[in-house]
Amino acid sequence: MGSFATVFVSEGRGGVVLKQIQDPCKDAVAMLMKEHDDLLTLNSVCGGSSQFFQLPRAHGSYTDYYSFAQEVGIQRTEDMGLPPHALYVMQRIWPVSHWLATSIRDLFLPQPFRDQPPPQLLARLYLGNGTSRQGSRFVNTENFPLSADRIERLGLPADKIAAGMGQMLASINFKAGRDGRDIEFVLCGHPENPLSKVPFYECIDFNQMRPHGGSAIVIVSSMVSNDTYYPRPWSPQWQAFADAYLATAAEANESPLAHDVLQKAIMVSSHYELLGVAADTATTEEIRRAYRQAALKWHPDKWATSPDSQRDAAQERFKLLCAAYEALSDPDKREALQSGKDEGMLRGSSA
Repeated sequence: MGSFATVFVSEGRGGVVLKQIQDPCKDAVAMLMKEHDDLLTLNSVCGGSSQFFQLPRAHGSYTDYYSFAQEVGIQRTEDMGLPPHALYVMQRIWPVSHWLATSIRDLFLPQPFRDQPPPQLLARLYLGNGTSRQGSRFVNTENFPLSADRIERLGLPADKIAAGMGQMLASINFKAGRDGRDIEFVLCGHPENPLSKVPFYECIDFNQMRPHGGSAIVIVSSMVSNDTYYPRPWSPQWQAFADAYLATAAEANESPLAHDVLQKAIMVSSHYELLGVAADTATTEEIRRAYRQAALKWHPDKWATSPDSQRDAAQERFKLLCAAYEALSDPDKREALQSGKDEGMLRGSSA
């Protein structure tokens, strides 16, 4: 259940689910119908076996539950008890396989869970998070987060996952013309064989997408505001993501816009995320305070006696922090960065 809609599993009806709005207002109905139509569009231009991340199939939309029940032959005596709100039918996203759920339980869940059967879960693939918090008592087993380190510990192909994200996002951006806002990348079970041990990857949730109108800033804003699925410019998987994004854009003859998107993404996401401040609300004082705290942590003097790899990483992180602070502490430079006007700054970042 989400704030917008609830998904109901229709057992025994071909592995489908019903996504139904919670509030039957006109805006919510229109949004649900749009999401269904967008999913049809995405399947026609972005789907196919060549995609690493697959898309669920949409099977039909209905302005109320009774229209759906009449079409599929649900008798009153078999009524599912759903509210009479608008809904659409889509392919079910299956939980990860038993063997993979067992590995996740044994490697990452707290001790009390390890004495229980493995939970049914979807796993969110957060390549933008290098590591996960350890020892948390609070676990969401329905939407389990897999950071980059967890993905590698499971033996999953992090670079291929990153490339698949780049391929799918570019398909959405340049073949469907949508910004990709709030889409999600998940590890799940195979739709045709839920018992298969082969990991299956899907891209889901499209109700927030909008046309981007050829604007790189609109696309970048959607990337930055989303959860941390995409690898960040300083992460090991960034190059695989960027290469696949550019290659897919070239198929749609959109290479210049794709290059512009990645250049802006490097600057905007890197600067704000390095300092840990919000792109839209951070004040100059908050930026200054965040820089001081981060600079104390990553100053090369503090890492002088560390192993070479850690010392080099700290030096690189400190350089990036200084560049971020220089760009964001000056209001004029910050405005130019966020509006995409400072092309010289953007080109310099990608060198």
